[in-house]
Amino acid sequence: MSEVKPPPRAGRISLAALVGLQLVGWTGRLDGPALTIPPGTDIPVTIDENVALKRDQVGNTFSAHVTRDVLVDGRLAIPGGTPAEVALVESEETRGAASFRLVRMSIAGEMRPVRTDVARADATRSGLGTGKKTGIGAIAGGVLGLVTGGGLLKGAIVGAGGGLAWGLLDHRTERVEQDTRLLFSLRDPVQVSERFPAQARR
Repeated sequence: MSEVKPPPRAGRISLAALVGLQLVGWTGRLDGPALTIPPGTDIPVTIDENVALKRDQVGNTFSAHVTRDVLVDGRLAIPGGTPAEVALVESEETRGAASFRLVRMSIAGEMRPVRTDVARADATRSGLGTGKKTGIGAIAGGVLGLVTGGGLLKGAIVGAGGGLAWGLLDHRTERVEQDTRLLFSLRDPVQVSERFPAQARR
């Protein structure tokens, strides 16, 4: 029986180097290229719990989730269903009223802070046409009874910039219902790692 000789030392080194390069390339594909969500991107969010409109609730945070996929240049940045948190904040436009801001989102499995404008009505799935959506921001001081595809914006006041606000009531309990859908515009960019498919989920 002929003896099987091991490959020359140089050949073993080349083979090891080739395998190492393949592993490095595979790991890079696993992490994927960085993806940045630019300022001005709208993040649709659904509130997951009832929020009582009381002064002592201002500053508190409430559980929520991203309503649907958020795409950046056709790439999936934030999947629908991603956990999020919103805070009840004092309105900057309407005295004695409060609104919401999106303050945290789960990004790559980690809850991270984000900065957004105050909530607007998410009319995407309410059956409104473009003209009617534009008109929402023009009825400053009007009280909404608008179904936004997930909840009724009962008692909401629309500011001149389209931001929503609700009066803070001290003597009787009003609340924003769970499943209310809101829209938040990012003030700062958010960098994420593309660990999700490039196409939106169906």
